[in-house]
Amino acid sequence: MSCGEWRDGLDDLLVALPAVPRHDVTAFARAAAKMAAELPGPLLERLKALRTGQDGHGYLHVTDLPCAPGALPSTPDSRPAPLERPLLAMEGWLLAICTAMGVPTAYRELHSGSLIQDIYPSPNAHPLSAQSSTTALTLHSEMLYHRWRPDFLLLACSRADHDGAAGTTVAAARAALPLLGAAEREILREHRMTCGTDLAFRHTDGSSPQAHVLVVDGVPADPRLAFDRELLEPGDPSARRALQALSEALDEVTDTVRMRPGDLLILDNTRVVHGRTAFTPRWDGHDRWLHRTYARSLPRGPAGAEAAFPYQTKPFAPR
Repeated sequence: MSCGEWRDGLDDLLVALPAVPRHDVTAFARAAAKMAAELPGPLLERLKALRTGQDGHGYLHVTDLPCAPGALPSTPDSRPAPLERPLLAMEGWLLAICTAMGVPTAYRELHSGSLIQDIYPSPNAHPLSAQSSTTALTLHSEMLYHRWRPDFLLLACSRADHDGAAGTTVAAARAALPLLGAAEREILREHRMTCGTDLAFRHTDGSSPQAHVLVVDGVPADPRLAFDRELLEPGDPSARRALQALSEALDEVTDTVRMRPGDLLILDNTRVVHGRTAFTPRWDGHDRWLHRTYARSLPRGPAGAEAAFPYQTKPFAPR
């Protein structure tokens, strides 16, 4: 969805955000929520359709947001972001749209609990990390092992990779599951599988806590998915075959989204899985630079609950 026709009005919205957002993240989140209410009506309608599961795709690619790419500093090479770093336009759009999707959510053990995280290539990154580059990230659900798993993952692009090769891969449960046999779908719905965790949530000795995950849930017409090729551990041969069939089906229905500066991607983490194609960094200060945050669906409660909790931080607990 292009926002090009609204660029002039959108430029004006950014002015209301804090110039140095990490000095007071709560104030930043509150200002972003006010900004979200002033987004163009057609964009808010598309966000609502995605938030309520009515869009039919499970993700939304927003393009042509004002981002002033010429004013960017060098791509980071360390984290978390410095407290003194001025606001980047795509960080503002990311958090504003995040508030339209739910409660912005940070995770205590991930990126030092940062609400908005820099995603950039690192030469020493683990192959399963978002900081990797020359190895593709396989399809997975974000934090499927976490009790407070995010409902939505949001990515914003300040700088693309030099060659335009990096792409976010996306595959929907609704498209993949009909390719499985009835017996395979039943196994995935009825048998919880053991699941390890990503590096950030492991014990200090490197061992992984164990979660127990139901891979497929929800009504057949609108299935929910919890999938990770690397972390799920099927308990018997039939479960292993069913998981392999699902993996192959997801490959068959995968789309690839290539993000440019000014692009923002919102993924329904319960209905689609995602990954990333490989790309080659140049380590010249101008490598790919994304920003990431998460949203959890608004809690049930009295009117005003959203204003009372501009964002939240969740500690790790396995499912």
